[in-house]
Amino acid sequence: MTVTQLLAPDPDMVDKVHGQLTEAGYAVITENEIGLPPEIRAHIAAEYFNERVLRRYAEDLPADRERARDVVRYEWDGEFPTLTEHDTIAISDRGDWRNQRREFDRTPLLGDPLFAAWISMAVSLVPPERRQRRGTFGVNLFRTHTNVVTKPHQDGEEYIYVYVVGKVGTGAETRLYGLESDSDVIFRGTLAPGDLIVFRDDRFRHGVTPLVPPAGGEACRDALICTINYPHTYPLD
Repeated sequence: MTVTQLLAPDPDMVDKVHGQLTEAGYAVITENEIGLPPEIRAHIAAEYFNERVLRRYAEDLPADRERARDVVRYEWDGEFPTLTEHDTIAISDRGDWRNQRREFDRTPLLGDPLFAAWISMAVSLVPPERRQRRGTFGVNLFRTHTNVVTKPHQDGEEYIYVYVVGKVGTGAETRLYGLESDSDVIFRGTLAPGDLIVFRDDRFRHGVTPLVPPAGGEACRDALICTINYPHTYPLD
């Protein structure tokens, strides 16, 4: 049995998330509810959210953001998806706020069984009737200190995941807006480490309020921001 299978999510909670995504378009869960031990988050924090992995890119927004990235192929074959590395991780024309091709250094994740288990869990949250038989899953590791995003936006992908790995300071309230107005707030909530929100990108614009530093210190929020991509984003042979 693989690590991915050993750390399979709780089936009742997965069914609940499927229902929430179908009805409301979003779901918020904790790692405890889904059945992931906190040691996975601690491992991800220690191995990836550090100076060896994260880097800043010129013209990135927000300007003080540090990041790493990988793109994984998945293919459903029975109960668990098969995962392999995709051949490119570049982002082209994503969202309504940054329409250009962006290249990044790859941080390969599938050689890490615990990270692979997390990805498998995330892919499994897509309701079965909406799953692509095979597709790509983008993984962004973001460390932010002030602004988390520049403004409410859509990414132009199928599903968006936000999983908070660590946080210092307050603020950073996640919000889902209606498609037309910033005053139409569908969801608002401040995610703590271990919390995960997943939502359909076509039903909302999303944003996050700025971080607020602790007295005499610097704010920091480490998070995985992931996407179930449409087939045209990374065409598969």
